[in-house]
Amino acid sequence: MFFDTYTEELKTTLSNVERSQIEKLESYIENARVNGKHVFILGNGGSAAAASHWVCDFGKGINIGDSKRLKIFAPSDHTSIFTAYGNDNAYDQTFVEQLKNLLEPGDVVISLSVSGNSGNLVEAHKYAKSVGANTICVVGDYNGKLIGLSDLAIVLKSKNYGVVEDIHMVLDHSISQNMKRNIQSAQG
Repeated sequence: MFFDTYTEELKTTLSNVERSQIEKLESYIENARVNGKHVFILGNGGSAAAASHWVCDFGKGINIGDSKRLKIFAPSDHTSIFTAYGNDNAYDQTFVEQLKNLLEPGDVVISLSVSGNSGNLVEAHKYAKSVGANTICVVGDYNGKLIGLSDLAIVLKSKNYGVVEDIHMVLDHSISQNMKRNIQSAQG
């Protein structure tokens, strides 16, 4: 049955994710929260939907009372400006042009991608590096260009878009829930 084949690949791919990389990803996000930096989550298609979900879980879900909030955004959520830049400039500029309005040194840009080769993500990472932002990607096993443009590259050992996108969400849920637990513990 395909369900068994699929879930077996998901389980195998998850087991091969380096735990130290998950800790580094969480550290980047937590440092941004504590230091008042912005986090921008980028993606196309299903990865754009995942980026929106990350914004919900980290922007709302981790908060306890008056805890310091994370400034997190998914530029793909802004349909009018996203499509305006795609139409008037070029699709590969849809994220860069938005980042030009907001991105500052020390901010974090996280790209979720299966291929790691999407032009708008590649251009966003190039721009982010030029202004001194931290770049991170979580990508499938396609040796994508984002890997070389990232301070932290988490390469998931799968070429199955569903498995890669599922793990985008597993990372979101596991990291955001752990951050919430830590914030709760710190507040006593």
